Amino acid sequence: MRAVTRIGAALRLLTAAAVAAAVLIAPGPAYAAGRTFYLSPLGDDAADGQSLATAWKTLGRAGQERLRPGDSVLLQGGARFDGQLLLVQDDGGTEDAPVTIATYGTGRATIKASGLEAIKVYDAGGITIRGLDIVGDASTYDTWSGVLFYADDKVPARPSDVTLTDLDVSGFQLGIAFAGASPGRGFRNVAVTDTKVHGNRDDGLLFYGPAFDASNPSYAHSDVVIRGVTAYDNAGNPKNTATHSGSGIVLGSVRNGVIEQSSAFHNGFACASAGEGPVGIWTYDSTGVTIQRNVSYRNRTGTTADGGGFDLDQNVSDSVLQYNLSYENSGPGLLVFTARTNGALRGNTVRFNVSVGDAQGNGWYGGLTVAGQVADTAIYHNTIVTRRSAAVKLREGLTGVSIRNNVLLSQGAGAAVEAPDLTTANVRFDGNAYYRAGGGPVIKWGDGLYASVADWRADTGQGPGLDVDPKLQDPSATPSVTDPGRLTSVTQFALAGDSPAGGAGVKVASPGGVDYFGAPLAGRPVSIGAAQPATVAPADAAPGAKGRTTWLWVVAVVLLVVVGGGASVTAGVAAGRRSRRRRAVPAPRRPEAQKVPSQVGDDRQTP
Repeated sequence: MRAVTRIGAALRLLTAAAVAAAVLIAPGPAYAAGRTFYLSPLGDDAADGQSLATAWKTLGRAGQERLRPGDSVLLQGGARFDGQLLLVQDDGGTEDAPVTIATYGTGRATIKASGLEAIKVYDAGGITIRGLDIVGDASTYDTWSGVLFYADDKVPARPSDVTLTDLDVSGFQLGIAFAGASPGRGFRNVAVTDTKVHGNRDDGLLFYGPAFDASNPSYAHSDVVIRGVTAYDNAGNPKNTATHSGSGIVLGSVRNGVIEQSSAFHNGFACASAGEGPVGIWTYDSTGVTIQRNVSYRNRTGTTADGGGFDLDQNVSDSVLQYNLSYENSGPGLLVFTARTNGALRGNTVRFNVSVGDAQGNGWYGGLTVAGQVADTAIYHNTIVTRRSAAVKLREGLTGVSIRNNVLLSQGAGAAVEAPDLTTANVRFDGNAYYRAGGGPVIKWGDGLYASVADWRADTGQGPGLDVDPKLQDPSATPSVTDPGRLTSVTQFALAGDSPAGGAGVKVASPGGVDYFGAPLAGRPVSIGAAQPATVAPADAAPGAKGRTTWLWVVAVVLLVVVGGGASVTAGVAAGRRSRRRRAVPAPRRPEAQKVPSQVGDDRQTP
């Protein structure tokens, strides 16, 4: 992705009197050459707005000005401004000279909206918004967005170069929303960074567009970066029994996007009992999306559906879910799902993630759940530890799904894997570690219950794997990570030094450059799970053969004791150790309606 932080040139010079007052202005980023307009509660809308002494008073006056490239609208820090700031197609800037909406002085300015959006941008690009608190009330909570970027089908091309950074948005139906009215009519080169979206009803941050056509795929938005966003306490709509609500971060109708270094927690707790539910961080109707290095935890659902950590949902293609931590969610930590039968959910990768204690609320889900018409999807090098449900649950409809080199550990009532009677054309398992800590069948496959991988392989033709304790450092631990910058601190879920999963994996083409903990993969033995230790013990062996290798060493020790004496035994053992969902969205209403319509659901059925 290209760099997205765009900062303008210096504030224009003030009059001599204003210079003295400007000493009190906190240092901040410079802006591109252009006009600077000031807003103050003590200002006057009849003034020119271009100095501290002649500041405007209201957002409405600022919205009346045609803003040009390089212009800035600065709100007095510590002050509250009621109403709406509206920018339309004639406003806007460029990548190098954006229109900037920001704060001046000490503290942060607050925009308080009632009965409408706080900031609404219609068919305009080249805009940077930073350093503001944006709050709503009871009227906005039910109907309006805090920040809405809306592209109509009348624009000749996508508005581009939008940056939102250091915002705090709460009290709306949608915290921040980007909407496209028709295929190919959304926003391009968008960055939302270092922002909090919380206490909103339906979603914290949402991109969406028109209904997806699998026969002619088109996407409203492109080149989207979400980085350092915190989404929490977005409750869900208790009156909406038709569709999901209460998600943290959602990318819909996006071509080429990334969500990274972000967090989602305690979302979805108040949503109604609908046939579909919320997820902490997810994407739908999109292609080329990477969701990486995020944490999603303790998300809930008011229904029996979803409430999970991460999700690649309907019509998502060529996308990657990697290096994420999910824990203690009501639904699955990692979900790949579609209710559509159009074959559009395909070509995706789920790798090097850690899921702990997920799928708490509904036995239909496992820590990893793959369901529906999912095709050509690679799932490898994940570590999944469940406390109540199966580590992996599969459903009908899969084609060409591969599940390799994963630690699949159930510490509760579920098996390591639960699936219908699928064929190897549906799904192929290779090189995984399957373990049920409390005993009982390790694999439930159709009507069959299997205590060993060998028996399961004999009946199904699946690949080799381990069915012994993979020996994680401390698999009963509960993660406490809330900062995405500390994802690698969960070393409790790395392999112990004597883990049989060390070096027991199978080779995977193009697995990526590093493991979950940031260790380079090059030159290391292929181990099972999200951690790839530099050295492994005992010796490298094919999956399923480590137990046999151990017994061979025992036999060798006995023979050496009988034949060759203790010194040879010691030398031999030492040498051996060394070798070793969619939202189908109607076209947004035109600006005169001033509302973001409710999103239609993804036809997900209640489990």
